[in-house]
Amino acid sequence: MNNKIDLVITWVDGTDPDWLQEKRLYESDVEWSESNNANRYRPSENFKYWFRAVERYADWINRIFFITYGHVPEWLNTKNPKLKIVKHTDYIPQEYLPTYNSNVIELNLHRIEELSENFILLNDDMYFAAPTTADDFFKVNLPKDFGIYLPITPRESFNHIELNNTILMNKHFNKKRKTFSEWRKFYSLKLGKYLVGNIFSIFYSGILGYKNYHIGLSHLKSTFDLIWEKEPKLLEEVSSHRFRQLSDISHYVMSHWNVESGKFMPQSIHFGKYFDIWEVEEIQGAIQNEKYKIICINDTDEDGKFSEYDQKIHQAFQSKFPDKSSFEL
Repeated sequence: MNNKIDLVITWVDGTDPDWLQEKRLYESDVEWSESNNANRYRPSENFKYWFRAVERYADWINRIFFITYGHVPEWLNTKNPKLKIVKHTDYIPQEYLPTYNSNVIELNLHRIEELSENFILLNDDMYFAAPTTADDFFKVNLPKDFGIYLPITPRESFNHIELNNTILMNKHFNKKRKTFSEWRKFYSLKLGKYLVGNIFSIFYSGILGYKNYHIGLSHLKSTFDLIWEKEPKLLEEVSSHRFRQLSDISHYVMSHWNVESGKFMPQSIHFGKYFDIWEVEEIQGAIQNEKYKIICINDTDEDGKFSEYDQKIHQAFQSKFPDKSSFEL
């Protein structure tokens, strides 16, 4: 039996003139050009389907905490009793504001007093895509997670943050001691092809990296408190970065900490799927066939066809969710 489970969604309207004006005042702080890419702040016309999917597929959720700079979609029913609007100023210490760094926004979530111990964190490009139960995310109040070791293959700047996360885990944990004491979680046949990687990881003294699915995470609020207690200087430093920096860590360290502490239950490797927006046919199929519980649609615009792809995905969502949810006016 699980305790109540809240859902946290982070959202930004990168077209808000007040937000843009304020952001320009601090753009001299940008050290990593990708952290200020306009695509990162682009609102999607498909966001209303995020709420429709939650209402259809996850009505067991206790409350939705909508994290925002201050703006909300004009169609959002802010009076819905299951919806809690939380501004950055409501929980992030003043010395870290304003912030345009998602790591800061997420690493400080434990400061939201009303947020439950068990919560799920999604970004606005991560959608429920099939019927779910609380046990899909928590089991006996432990977060469902993957516990898959995978060497970091550096291809992009984001891998710096993954490396920083892994360095922190190696500082605090002896992987061999944990994987042997919790061997049923790390060497299960349910891991499929990743079982081989976990077995080979035995021969290395440290943690090489983790398989990150980018389909949302189940979190324990107490783990945030614990890591802030263990690493206050590091987290204070990251929280002072108004924009992402290569020296940042992310909220994935909370997930990794739970894994290394054995405070997790194994998640199915078929639980969700990450797509790039140009994989339109695959995304349309995932929306229609309910194969995955969660899908992530990464709205990269590498070939300049974002609007074309987004419109096709919009049509798929509209076909699946034609009716308004109670979260819409």
